[in-house]
Amino acid sequence: MTDPSHNDPSGMAEPDVQLSRWGGVAALAGVAMMVVTVGVVVAAGLPDASDVETLTDFADIESGRIAEHFLYLGAVVLFAVHVAVLRRLLRDAHPAASLFGEVVAMFGLVIMAASSLLHVSTAPLADLYESQDANPTDQRAIEYSWHAAQSVFDTMLATGVLLVPIGIALFGVAMWETTSFGRRLAVFSVGLGAVGTLGAAIAIIDPTSDVDAVSVLAITVFFLSVGWRTLTFGRR
Repeated sequence: MTDPSHNDPSGMAEPDVQLSRWGGVAALAGVAMMVVTVGVVVAAGLPDASDVETLTDFADIESGRIAEHFLYLGAVVLFAVHVAVLRRLLRDAHPAASLFGEVVAMFGLVIMAASSLLHVSTAPLADLYESQDANPTDQRAIEYSWHAAQSVFDTMLATGVLLVPIGIALFGVAMWETTSFGRRLAVFSVGLGAVGTLGAAIAIIDPTSDVDAVSVLAITVFFLSVGWRTLTFGRR
């Protein structure tokens, strides 16, 4: 029987080439959505998610905040698709590292997705805050309630950005055994995973810091570089 990958310079069978192409498109589309998310935040002048202005000025920023959240959710979902594709492409090279990488990264992305739609909890509290019946004491109580809800979302985000880079590092270990990805990309992925994990750990130890942004950047750069590589597999 003829090996279906015999004439494929990357060594992959046709179904894997198609899967790689789709996975690369998903990763790059996710990166584009993440970049647009940042653009929306900057263009609309949105306050930090943990700033009380998110509650007190919600009526003025609602449209921008909703757009930000849905774009972010879309990016995270597309990243999860690419993680599943990477597991398929790397499972023969390193079954253990690719499986552990998929599980850990997928858990992190699911948690990040769950923490994305913050406006769902903010909108009803903002309505109460702006109500004509709300006196200063009521508004202060509403602010406390909003901070409590926000802390839950912050905890989920911190957990997600801690787990995803660990999965990225494991994928880098799996890439070391392949010629398709190469050892340079493997080392680069492990480095991104280490930087992202360290940034998330610092943010968890010191919640007042903004170092978790480094983790999000490391995650985005990983899907940009590895997504482009998997897309080029599909073009061969």
